[in-house]
Amino acid sequence: MSVSELAVGDQVFALDPVSGVIKRKPITAIRKISWEGPLVELASRRVDFRVAGGQRIPYVPKGTSRVEFQRAANLREQRYYKFVNAWSQVPKPDLNAVDITDFADEYEMCVSSSLHGHTFNAALPEGCTAARKNADVGSVFDSQTFEQYQEEIEELADEVYIHSGPNSRRRPYRFDGDDFIQFLGWFVTEGSVVWRNTRRTAVVKIAQQKGTHRASIRELLERMGLLSGVDHRAFTFGSAVFGSVFESLCGAGSQHKRLPSLVWSCSERQQRLLRDVLLAGDGDKQDTYYTSSDQLAGDVLCLNLLLGIKPRYTIDSEIWQLYGNTPNDGLDSKQHVRAIEAETTLYRLTVADYHVVMAGRTGKFQWIGVSGIS
Repeated sequence: MSVSELAVGDQVFALDPVSGVIKRKPITAIRKISWEGPLVELASRRVDFRVAGGQRIPYVPKGTSRVEFQRAANLREQRYYKFVNAWSQVPKPDLNAVDITDFADEYEMCVSSSLHGHTFNAALPEGCTAARKNADVGSVFDSQTFEQYQEEIEELADEVYIHSGPNSRRRPYRFDGDDFIQFLGWFVTEGSVVWRNTRRTAVVKIAQQKGTHRASIRELLERMGLLSGVDHRAFTFGSAVFGSVFESLCGAGSQHKRLPSLVWSCSERQQRLLRDVLLAGDGDKQDTYYTSSDQLAGDVLCLNLLLGIKPRYTIDSEIWQLYGNTPNDGLDSKQHVRAIEAETTLYRLTVADYHVVMAGRTGKFQWIGVSGIS
């Protein structure tokens, strides 16, 4: 997002230079200044800033890990500067398990129990009534009833499965957190949903032809209980419920893919697991990720930042190239700093709590000071 599009209340990634922790923080004030006069330009393969002379530039002195600041106009006072190249996010717990009903709207739950039918019904709470009975699947509960009485139903059941309705195949609905994260990664990079019969049935497809990746996907789907159709090009399974859920979470079509919001509450270990899968699907050996989706590009850049990787990208023929290498970059003030004259608009930001934010131009980002904190 361009700085000109920012509004008070928007969140940016900010760094506490003392603890080295990054968090999303809201902008509390924006001041626009019409400027005509000298600016300082910082330009290299890793940085592209045009700032006022009083702008505070964070750097790490040689042989230390502490963050210090230099005014842009005074950068020539020394030759070399090392940028801030290390930070961490606030630790979060693993996502241990995922219940697909947390993301689904229209579904039915098929419940089987060793209890006799009358005994099973009598043990259910008042108001908890099956939508219908089925000799093959047992009691069938609609989504509203299951959501309200899930704990009681599961306690009485021997097996519980999810499906979209009569004559549709039953599927598991609870998954290991790591497995679900990996599936999301494969769906984002290689997945699609084919709808049939006016969206009443759907086929979820994970395309993959590389042998090593095919083995990983097969093992994953087997663990999840979702392995069904397999050919030399892809893995498929039928489910309108899963089709709706994964399109809702991750987008439909390669140009509209995105990372689901649950990614941001996962542990760092699981975020790295997701990134590994994304690179396996649409990355290269240099850890460059490719996508045609603007939203996904922004999401992956945010994911990289949380994992200690500075955002850097180029766009070629509407394809984003997101670079994932992590050099200890810096600045040679003799080569990369110069004074320029400009007629432009400058923006002074005030951010809650922290006074260093991640910003950049032309696909190159670095940490930089803001005008104030609140």
